[in-house]
Amino acid sequence: MLKSEFSSIRMHLTDFITEKAGVESCPICGGIGFFLEENVPGSRSGVLSLCSCISERCGTCFSKGKPPFLDYDSAIDKMIPCFCHDARNNLHSLESMLIKSCIPPKYRFKFLDNIDITGDKVITMLAAHDWASELVYRWNEPNFRRNGMYLWGGTGSGKTLLACVILNELMMRYNAECRYVKINRDFLSALKDTYQKDSELHGQERSIEMEIADVDVLVIDDFGVQKESEWANAKLYDLIDARYEKEKLTLLTSNSPLVEWKDKGEGRIYSRLLEMTRPLHLDCPDYRLKFQDHVFK
Repeated sequence: MLKSEFSSIRMHLTDFITEKAGVESCPICGGIGFFLEENVPGSRSGVLSLCSCISERCGTCFSKGKPPFLDYDSAIDKMIPCFCHDARNNLHSLESMLIKSCIPPKYRFKFLDNIDITGDKVITMLAAHDWASELVYRWNEPNFRRNGMYLWGGTGSGKTLLACVILNELMMRYNAECRYVKINRDFLSALKDTYQKDSELHGQERSIEMEIADVDVLVIDDFGVQKESEWANAKLYDLIDARYEKEKLTLLTSNSPLVEWKDKGEGRIYSRLLEMTRPLHLDCPDYRLKFQDHVFK
């Protein structure tokens, strides 16, 4: 693992982990109690692992590293939290949050400082990176207006990466509730499945709509690839309008500019997105991640 990965994870967990559960002088985790293990067979994103400064003590305590991570204190004749208790719970909370976000594995643990904004043909990424940085670093400022994003560009331009980077930053730094959805697979197709009596989702249309409408920060990926129909346009407008009324932050990625929605669905979707988001064009055919190659959409 690169040293930068250690420092990156530590930095981004400073707000998520309010109290350090590990050994503060530990050169691996810096006191967090766990770290990102990058090169793990079968994993595209790396795995969060309990640090040895915590796990090496599990062999000598009562719990032996097993739930509920409690140890017996004979002095008070009572079960108390084991040395590993807080670190394991923090690790579990973070893993649960990442799973719930549905961010694709290859985009997990990618942050603003992982994005390469040097070299030729990255001027549009530089502009988008500046906007994303302002959103992330000023997130908690009381007078800061949080605007969404309509990020469009061709295949390989890095738009999905940047959107997911923002989710990672907001989750790690501020414990924000975030969600990633593909417009067809995770929303429209899911809604259609609720109409099928033999589907596990049967009868859950309203529940799915509310779940996606209510999440604090939503990335809608591949917006515009769906087959246009009166039903699809109505569902998209209802989702976007619900998030507009709830003042929820919405980030969209698309292959097409926002103006193409001006004459679709009576222009209602276009009108809402114009109010909710800032259109940003990415034109980076050779975009790269620092330290490793990636396949971007």
